[in-house]
Amino acid sequence: MALVLFDSNIIIDHTLGFVEARSVMAAYDQAAISVITWVESTCKLAARQSQILDIEMMLLGIDIIHTNDAIMRRAAELRGATRKKLPDCIIRATADVEARVVITRDPVDFGGASNAQVHVPYRIVDGAVVDVKAPLP
Repeated sequence: MALVLFDSNIIIDHTLGFVEARSVMAAYDQAAISVITWVESTCKLAARQSQILDIEMMLLGIDIIHTNDAIMRRAAELRGATRKKLPDCIIRATADVEARVVITRDPVDFGGASNAQVHVPYRIVDGAVVDVKAPLP
């Protein structure tokens, strides 16, 4: 099964109760998030909600990858070349360095939907989940 890195929007969707996000999170054996995703996903949660999310991610086997020198340097390259937001550059750099596919609803932030290293598992339109895709093999 593919090595994946969840973008913040998938984790946030889960905290908002979208069952499709939970299904996506549970579909991969070797999943991870960037420390940036953890910060973006928990910054508006109450302490108890953040603890619950941490427990859920632990039970699902989702690791948190912390920034290191290789990620830092790759993020700087991406930021300089694309002018994307720094958090997105760090998340993409984490995926690049760790050879993971980014699972996101915002493919433009990570090189576009045609990028083989990006997978869009579903979209949300007017509060409803549409275009649900199967997990990567």
